[in-house]
Amino acid sequence: MEQRDPEQDGGLRSEIWEALYDFFLAEHERNLESVAELGVSPGDLKALMRLVPGQGEPMRALADMWRCDASTVTWIVDRLEKHGYVERQAHPTDRRVKVVVLSGHGEDLRARVLRQLHRPPAALSELSQADLRVLRRLSARLKPEDG
Repeated sequence: MEQRDPEQDGGLRSEIWEALYDFFLAEHERNLESVAELGVSPGDLKALMRLVPGQGEPMRALADMWRCDASTVTWIVDRLEKHGYVERQAHPTDRRVKVVVLSGHGEDLRARVLRQLHRPPAALSELSQADLRVLRRLSARLKPEDG
């Protein structure tokens, strides 16, 4: 059995995480640029990724989910509604509460955005099939249990 040095393990984990984090940040910038071509702002992107097609979300729940204040949610929802991507509707059991629902146009945009975001980065093309299989196996182990 392999002996583990906690100090060495910590340094190795830090080195790996730094490389992954830098990679994800660079890819995030690429993603923002690619969806900007579709007319999607960073706030719009966050909203489109968090709204589930066919499911309404109360404005307060959106503020909690997006970790922002209610006025920011109102601003983002106003913008998306103006473009026809979302609709405000009455809550099914509490008419005092407004829920936000993706419109058909919003669901189409969300699907296009997801296709853009799920395009593999060029860096993966530089890896061998063996490396890709190892990366797939390891990344599956890193996936959150609820995700």
